[in-house]
Amino acid sequence: MSLGTVSVKAFKGVGSNAGTTTENITLSCSGGEGSSRDVLITLTDQTQPANRTDVLSLTRASTASGVALQLLRGPTLIRYGADSSVIGNPNQWLAGSTGNGTFSIPLTARYIQTERDITAGTANGVATFTMAYR
Repeated sequence: MSLGTVSVKAFKGVGSNAGTTTENITLSCSGGEGSSRDVLITLTDQTQPANRTDVLSLTRASTASGVALQLLRGPTLIRYGADSSVIGNPNQWLAGSTGNGTFSIPLTARYIQTERDITAGTANGVATFTMAYR
């Protein structure tokens, strides 16, 4: 996902958001028995894998400061969890149910101001997703 360029002036203070984009994780499911299964997902912050907050860390190569990233599913902020497919993994959530066919999970990314002062630059984050089925 790319948020493109966002002006520092777009932020209004700590906790404010600016810039948004929505994209889908699209799955092509096949080989099942024809019945529907629940699809559970956990997102993991790859810069700080122990992160269990709703703020995605910037990568070490990022040059901006005072901002971070957030991911949302609809209006709900995503909290990060361990890279595990175990049912009940902390911060795992139900993405929906599907049988054979295409299944899409829309996610929205945005910037959040985390400090009083912001330094312009690159602001990149890396999150992975792990699926579980029941």
